[in-house]
Amino acid sequence: MSTSNWTCSPAHPFIAATPGDRRSPCPALNALANHGYLPRNGQNIKFWHLIRAVQEVYNLSFVLAALLALAGILLCGRAFRLDLDALAIHNKIEHDASLVHANASGQQRAPTEVDPKLLKSFLSHADPRRGMSLYDLAQVRISREAQLARPLDLIHSQIGAGEAALCWLLLKQDSGRIPSSTLLQWYGEERLPDNWARPRRVIGLLNARTKAVEVANIMNSLKKPTCHEPSTFHRAS
Repeated sequence: MSTSNWTCSPAHPFIAATPGDRRSPCPALNALANHGYLPRNGQNIKFWHLIRAVQEVYNLSFVLAALLALAGILLCGRAFRLDLDALAIHNKIEHDASLVHANASGQQRAPTEVDPKLLKSFLSHADPRRGMSLYDLAQVRISREAQLARPLDLIHSQIGAGEAALCWLLLKQDSGRIPSSTLLQWYGEERLPDNWARPRRVIGLLNARTKAVEVANIMNSLKKPTCHEPSTFHRAS
């Protein structure tokens, strides 16, 4: 696996959210709360606490962690603190065509519960034995966005591509694929997956941006009438 020897501490067992706990449309942050790296109630999360948690567990660079935390708090937080459910405010950072969450459908906030049908559809794009590649993730994004009455605006389309890219960077094995069991536990159960450890190398802003552009390029090529063959974009990557 493309991981270090870091594993989830026994001090941070998985405990699913209980009634009253706040959760977001983001599986990465929900998993941190469900393991106690963030407050388990999902409330009143301080800026520096958020940065430290994503750095410790996901091995993001300080710059990338700080940028993501700052965006979340400035757009959805208050007094430099954040409640996870505030990230569900529609068309701030949250957007329609989420991989496993239903659309806002005219509501001020999008659902934060995982949609079983969307989860099943998402997992169906993964090879049962080999898992899901970056190319597959781009295909899922196309499938979800194709169901919209109107396309995502440019900013939220880029956010969607960035989310898919970061998922791949965080969860992939050395093969460049993410096991279906890992996807099920992270997206479906919102927990740090079994037999997973954080990426061996620090994930920096440039790395994340480069992969997001790659996802967007794959999507654009597949939307064209004369699309490239999958091998052009290395389906295993």
